[in-house]
Amino acid sequence: MSFKSQAQLESDTWFQQRVRACTIQQSETYKDDGRPDIAATAIAILTDANVNIGFTFLRMAAAGPLIADKVDLGDGTIDSTLITDVDILALVQNQFPTIAAMFYDSTGNPK
Repeated sequence: MSFKSQAQLESDTWFQQRVRACTIQQSETYKDDGRPDIAATAIAILTDANVNIGFTFLRMAAAGPLIADKVDLGDGTIDSTLITDVDILALVQNQFPTIAAMFYDSTGNPK
């Protein structure tokens, strides 16, 4: 994996917006989740109560398995359009419990 590609991807405006859109969409689903930490994370995303959570989703997506490799054009540039919406959805869904546990305990209280 190229850390340069990962860093470029994290700075890519369209990738940022696509991850944000997916995170918001998934938060609509998770806001009523029976797991308090997941629900609290979703509500924080929807209300922008903690922008660090959104940044964490972006960072984790850019660092996702083979994602930086997928966008690397081999000439020092990237093409974020090579990442599909399905890729982003999988990244966000897989990271939701991990990120929730970073910010909230199992009762939904902030850490």
